[in-house]
Amino acid sequence: MRRSTRATVAFAFVFFSFITAGFSQGVLYAPDQQPSAWNINQKPTPWDINLAAGAVMVPTFHGSNRYRVSPVPLVIIRWRDTVSLGVEGLSVYWHHNNLRIGGGVNYDGGRLDHETNGFLNSGDDRLKGLGNVDSSVGIRGFVSYKAGPVYFDTSVTKYLGSENNGLLANLSVSAPFALTKRFILRPHLGGRWADNNYMQTFFGVTALQASRSIFPQFSTHAGIEEINGGLTVVYLLNKHWFWGADATATRYLGSASKSPITISDTNATVATVIGYHF
Repeated sequence: MRRSTRATVAFAFVFFSFITAGFSQGVLYAPDQQPSAWNINQKPTPWDINLAAGAVMVPTFHGSNRYRVSPVPLVIIRWRDTVSLGVEGLSVYWHHNNLRIGGGVNYDGGRLDHETNGFLNSGDDRLKGLGNVDSSVGIRGFVSYKAGPVYFDTSVTKYLGSENNGLLANLSVSAPFALTKRFILRPHLGGRWADNNYMQTFFGVTALQASRSIFPQFSTHAGIEEINGGLTVVYLLNKHWFWGADATATRYLGSASKSPITISDTNATVATVIGYHF
């Protein structure tokens, strides 16, 4: 059992990091150091494993007015409430009472400047000439605090890619509660600050990019990139199986909203999954 479980963790990290990196926003929201919405009424165990599959509707790029629907796996694994693997990557944390402090590694899938076909299609031809933004690994530190039924989460992530080497700071508030023993809701609100490196990478247009694309030259500055809010809904079908869905709206601000790349300054993400809790 121990060898099998370790193999599951290793496989899940590789599979999840490279397949679902583009779907980390709004997919059954819950920072990985928090209990999953479908576990809030259950006693903690040494191993907490949740595997799910479903579909997600996301914009073709940040600020796009077009959407695509793609399949998405969801993997959330925790060991002794100190190590977690999930939407936010791999995390290790220390906790005392209602306070959690930790760090970890996550992954950003970057952006394509052209549309691709196939099972996991991505990109948008309107971005041609901007060039691709390669994927990047990020180093993340975070603090989480629970006050009554409300969770407050803040994190800082530094990306280490050759193109995406920006710095992000996130702040979020969520409050999971059970309407019944089977029906669970988690409303959530959040915001994100980005440094100029990140803003320029995803919302800026250099003189060379302007000469090759449909967009005029545009320079960015550091500031609040977005605010977001949404609702996660989970229904426990039985002891192990669950259905979950999330709808999240994002409003871009500052340089992100003024960028010529941003066709719509409001985006939405909708996801639904069927999963199994071990």
